[in-house]
Amino acid sequence: MTQAKSYLLQISIGPVQDFISAARRTRDLWFGSHMLSEISKAVARTLKDAGADLIFPHPGGDLSRDSDLNVANVILAQISGTWDDLDRLASEAQKAAEDRFKDFAEETFERVRNFIEEKRWREQLEDVIEFYAAWVELAGEDDYKRARQEAARLLAARKNLRDFKPHKGEAGIPKSSLDGLRESVFKSSRKGSRPRGVKEGESLDAVGLIKRRTGDEGFPSVSSIAVNPWVRGASPKTLEYLKPHCEALVKASALSRVTGIRAFPYDGTAVLVSRHASLVEEAEGADEVRKACKSIAEILSNLPASKRPQEPYFALLVADGDRMGRAIASLNGLEPLQAFSSALSNFAAKAREVVEANEGVCVYAGGDDVLAFVPLDTCLQCARGLREVFGECLRDYKGTSLSVGVSIGHAMEDLEDLLAFARKAESIAKKGLDGKAEERGEDRDGLAVVVRSRGGSPVMAREQWKDEGTGAFLSDLSLDERLAYWAQLFLTDALPNKFPYELRENVLFYKNWQEGDTLRNALREDMVRVFNRKDVNLSKEARARVEDYIHSVLNRASDIENLSAELLVAQWVAFGVRQSSEERRVWA
Repeated sequence: MTQAKSYLLQISIGPVQDFISAARRTRDLWFGSHMLSEISKAVARTLKDAGADLIFPHPGGDLSRDSDLNVANVILAQISGTWDDLDRLASEAQKAAEDRFKDFAEETFERVRNFIEEKRWREQLEDVIEFYAAWVELAGEDDYKRARQEAARLLAARKNLRDFKPHKGEAGIPKSSLDGLRESVFKSSRKGSRPRGVKEGESLDAVGLIKRRTGDEGFPSVSSIAVNPWVRGASPKTLEYLKPHCEALVKASALSRVTGIRAFPYDGTAVLVSRHASLVEEAEGADEVRKACKSIAEILSNLPASKRPQEPYFALLVADGDRMGRAIASLNGLEPLQAFSSALSNFAAKAREVVEANEGVCVYAGGDDVLAFVPLDTCLQCARGLREVFGECLRDYKGTSLSVGVSIGHAMEDLEDLLAFARKAESIAKKGLDGKAEERGEDRDGLAVVVRSRGGSPVMAREQWKDEGTGAFLSDLSLDERLAYWAQLFLTDALPNKFPYELRENVLFYKNWQEGDTLRNALREDMVRVFNRKDVNLSKEARARVEDYIHSVLNRASDIENLSAELLVAQWVAFGVRQSSEERRVWA
């Protein structure tokens, strides 16, 4: 009889591309993340039920189906048994993953069976789940570091030996609109041939349709996030006037209800008049939809121009822990690893609370990763809040920090492009604007805010985090606080909107000057002069603070460019705050 031994088991579950990366709507993104988490959770639950000591995850929360706990797609556990026991357990875990995915698929099938080719649907579901497992014998309590590294190496090698058969395409069948990997499962492209939630002419494969049509349909769209400041700033009477017409749109299947916004539980498209033509075009009951849209437009037109919904911009927030691999590598033994995993689970739970407290929606919060959609006026507070709870939860692990990228974009832009831009912002937060922050000892522990306006060039501001400033100088403040301060100056018309652009024109003048005291003194005096113009209405106190800041940070032409970018980013924050009409603490 083979003797039982202790093993470290590592499992990876996918596909990440199909489940998460391929997305055209926030619902695709959210449900793909949720589905992968649920499948991973089913695997973790199977291991735990078999007597394994879970390491990642090591939740204080609930591993049951549809609990709030997010589980990452890489699972690590310690378990005792024979080699055959481990082989059998890996097979059981794989079956649990496949069964959980089938549950999602069957729920969707019951909703869409009249619209799809069942044979093609079934064929596409056969090999969706990617499941890899590797295990290494543990020699003792001090062998975790070696065993974990070896398990990771074996798992990576196993992934390179893909055993999935290449997909065989069907001629003449449109590919999925999400990623083009598989054929559409719809029977026809004629009008009325799509289930609710899928646009006319949109093609989805089985995985894409599962993401679109399974579970709760109320996840807020980017339009809802973008108009959130306006909703909070609108009078209750205005919202009451709008509601019956929004209900008419819901009844006509032209609009969705959303969760989490009690004052106005409707998709934000309802109050974006520029989108009404699309609602009418896509609706089956066009007359009813046209009538409701006309009524909404009339209500909004009676408001002062400044009180109507503005261009729908919002923020995507991507946060990622720094030096996490180094922290894990320093730990040896079951309990230290489990304690670290618990700290990450605690952070993920609190991160979700921070996002929701700032009127945002959390797409994913698991381990040290966060992806969220946040209104413009709360994005800086949200970033700061995430950084603070990370510090609280990981305070026992020196050297760890959180980098946060905030990307501001238009709700009508392609979601995949917006996501790519948000991940670029997170990379800038870690590596700096020029990608060379590490050479200066300024890498990681950063905040980057990047604006991608329609028709404009990207504008970026980045710095390492500072604790909340309490000093009398702008230079003492962290980037988020300084952006909020500049935003307040724009809100009170102390700075004209054209000011950042005019400031940037000075960059060309000083670009070829040799660095040194002459350049430094000249550009500082020039910037003080610019801030003293007649159309700049700074108070005496604000003027003194700005001049001190100029003398503290401006040394070369690129510093003027950075200041101009900072002011441009602040304008967008002010844009959101102005719509919400809420008083916010900016700087003290």
